[in-house]
Amino acid sequence: MRYGFFVAGVLAAGLSFVTTAQAADVPRIGVVNIQQVIAKSHRGQDASAKLSALSKKVNGDVRDQYNKVMVVKQQFEKADSKSADYAKLQKNFQDSAAEFQQYRDAQQQNLEERRQELLKPIEEELQQVLVTFAKDHHYDILMNQGGGAIYSSDKYDVTTQVTEAMDKDWAEQQASDAKPNAKSKDSKGGGK
Repeated sequence: MRYGFFVAGVLAAGLSFVTTAQAADVPRIGVVNIQQVIAKSHRGQDASAKLSALSKKVNGDVRDQYNKVMVVKQQFEKADSKSADYAKLQKNFQDSAAEFQQYRDAQQQNLEERRQELLKPIEEELQQVLVTFAKDHHYDILMNQGGGAIYSSDKYDVTTQVTEAMDKDWAEQQASDAKPNAKSKDSKGGGK
């Protein structure tokens, strides 16, 4: 009988050890929606506001150019095909339409370049924040919800915490960014 208790005790201890060892080998996984972090972080919102303002301006400029082309088009369409100015008006319209197309394409390219300029430093900083966050919170793996995870339970979603980590020093950065501007204003206004 004692032998049976001894064997049962050894088996229970062994199972407990195996379960603990297996649990220690299970990685801690976090899932982050990187696009959401960028969109909800102060840095991302600041970049988005700047891009939105620039986009409004570009769209207004493109619309103004388009309206000018439409005026030329109306002049061309109203012209009598037998008039001496008809060929000149036709060429003027074709040139205006081609210039508009080039202008619009250039403005879209400039807008995309500006978007990249605004997002690149945010993405670089986020990469550093993710590494630090994973180490500080003992994650073995962080996965991008939109790119790397096929399925994720909400219990692994650390997007909110990463956003908070991204914004941790936002107030300090804004204060330090404001100081050079205040100094330059003082130096300009100091001579009056």
